Amino acid sequence: MWGIFGVVVMYYAPLYMSGVGLSSAQIGLLGSFTLACSFAFQLLAASITNRLGRRRTTLIWDLISWTLPMFIWATAHSLAAFLVAAFLSASGRIVAVSWSLLLIEDVEQPQQARVFGIINLINAFCGLLTPLVGLVIARAGVVPTLRTFYLLGGVGMTVMFLWRNALTQETRNGEAAMREHRDLKPWQSLARNLHQLQDLRNRPGLPGVVAFYVLTVFTEQMNLFQILFFSQTLRFGASAVSLVPVASAAVTILMYSQVLRRLAGVPAERTLVYTRVLGLLGAALVLFIPAGHLPSLLLVVSLLAGATFLTQTYRDAALFSHLPQRGAADLYSGVQTLTMLCSVPAAGLAGALFSAQPRLLFVVITLLSALLLVLALQLSRSQRRRAQAGAHL
Repeated sequence: MWGIFGVVVMYYAPLYMSGVGLSSAQIGLLGSFTLACSFAFQLLAASITNRLGRRRTTLIWDLISWTLPMFIWATAHSLAAFLVAAFLSASGRIVAVSWSLLLIEDVEQPQQARVFGIINLINAFCGLLTPLVGLVIARAGVVPTLRTFYLLGGVGMTVMFLWRNALTQETRNGEAAMREHRDLKPWQSLARNLHQLQDLRNRPGLPGVVAFYVLTVFTEQMNLFQILFFSQTLRFGASAVSLVPVASAAVTILMYSQVLRRLAGVPAERTLVYTRVLGLLGAALVLFIPAGHLPSLLLVVSLLAGATFLTQTYRDAALFSHLPQRGAADLYSGVQTLTMLCSVPAAGLAGALFSAQPRLLFVVITLLSALLLVLALQLSRSQRRRAQAGAHL
């Protein structure tokens, strides 16, 4: 119920903002503003999650970060309105911690990659709605269609948040963290969390995983203008662009049903090497899509979708495999905080590059994809060394 609205509105958001009258530079600036606010909220995420619990935190901050912005977006006419919505939406970084922990903490480690895969699969299925929305956009226009969809989303998401809260229960680690933090003042809890972040550099293998995580998110933020590149530079219409998430969903389903289980015994770090080879190939091929040639577009986005699905699934699994049970919220929030800080310039930089020369942006993304492949190779070598050392012991 989140994906039905969230996946669609996020995909069409750049087109919507452009339709309302925002320039490419303003859209990029808005993205960087969102990331800067996200960084501030991320600093508080672990403290709030530990004090309120994973379940309650997820409910409260989902209502703040999704329900309220959806209604603001539905009526926005100016950059100021989008800035207010962006500020509220940025508080979703708190939910990014609480929801991930609520989802995964009571799951056995060998099954964690599969759980992340299921969530990504659900969101991919919801992407199948984009052609229907694209047909309405082609008939009624971007702005009227998405204003209606944002209104429906505000209602639908609120129902989902309340329903999910009734169905779930607090995790074992969450209950322990609530007992541990309930007598601490908020600033004491924050200071304690920041102190525990020193473990990021002390845990074997974790710095490399964090570097990979940060760069993948930075690169994803740079891709904000992909839909504008397809529609404005390559001259694909709304109906053609709406098929992109369908192709992505089909590939995601294929990856989950046929590939994920075959990789169950392969270390996450080694799998990331394969996925980043695909990611680099896809990023490079974006530059060679002929204008208006739909088969080429769908082929390239399918390749990128497979790489993205597997990267996100095994990146998250690799990260959680390096986190301890005690203090997981603090360390995971620390990774997210670092990620947000490093990603703040991404959308603004992407906007500047796209405004200057659209293809230049995707040259930079290709170079970042090459760097991700190098990091994946280093992670794989590091994992092999640890495995060999453990075998000798």
